[in-house]
Amino acid sequence: MNRKSLLNQLELAYAPLTAYEFAVVKDDKLIDRALEKASLYMIGQRPVITFENVTLDTSEFQLNFEIHQKDNPNLLKCQLPLDQEIFGLIEDNVVGIAFNYLDKSIEPETPPFQNIHGFSLLRHTANQMEFIIWFSPEKLLQNWWKRLIDCEIEGDWKSFTNYKVHYVGKATKQSILKRLTGHATLQDILSLEASVTKKQLPANEIVILPFEFQENLQIQSFGDEIDTKDMVASFLGENYPDQKKVFLDAEKALIKAMKPSYNKELFNNYPVSKDGLYNDNYNAISYTFIDPIVLTYEEGEIRGGLTHIGGDAILILNNKEFKLIKHD
Repeated sequence: MNRKSLLNQLELAYAPLTAYEFAVVKDDKLIDRALEKASLYMIGQRPVITFENVTLDTSEFQLNFEIHQKDNPNLLKCQLPLDQEIFGLIEDNVVGIAFNYLDKSIEPETPPFQNIHGFSLLRHTANQMEFIIWFSPEKLLQNWWKRLIDCEIEGDWKSFTNYKVHYVGKATKQSILKRLTGHATLQDILSLEASVTKKQLPANEIVILPFEFQENLQIQSFGDEIDTKDMVASFLGENYPDQKKVFLDAEKALIKAMKPSYNKELFNNYPVSKDGLYNDNYNAISYTFIDPIVLTYEEGEIRGGLTHIGGDAILILNNKEFKLIKHD
């Protein structure tokens, strides 16, 4: 008996962006390029996260700071070496640091610096400062767990990666940045959702999480009645579904699983669909998340990054059975 399964692993294509950060970078070509493989996104919410007690240790040439989150009893103590190759500062050890304060009316003149929602690293070139990279707390954490940067982080960092999901969407015909520019639902969420914590703007709590596929692993087995043509196509990877179709299917699966409050269509008949994977006749399809994030919704949560292949999984069996498999 022939069987065909598809394991889909979703990962963050870029660190979660607050609505405020999105407004700043929406025309940034480098970020647009980083998101070129991302066609699925979520709009979520979490309490404000900031850098606190920031100081520059000139003897060790590193930035020391803490990461705090409103209503989170945990804090993270961090040490970010500045002489790592990715920053390009090794030769002269000269760096400029620009802070973006959450409250611009409070900007301390001397360290330790507080209430920072992001900072940029700059280097001296030809008598001017050149931008290297910027970090929000979430971008720093995501770059760290993906091992793109070296950083010492002490504390329960996973408690900073929880997101309440308001909306799941797709951007298969244009980039996510263009799709979300002037996005009516994003504006509704910013207008209608109350802040999680007092005296905070929703723009600093509402976040956009862009996703791409790390892997679409198709597994096919053949029984006694072998279709040689089909077998060869499978070995050559010629019978894989189009990526756009998988994104369309993933959107429906996630919406049906979480029923976000701002999604008008909840795809209650899924896996039946005209533009998803229904007609590809898979015996099993699964969706899981590689990153160590927790997506919360009214009836539960989906956890990612619990093993090297993902975490909790949405599973569709024989185009009929739909369930969420929790990882023990």
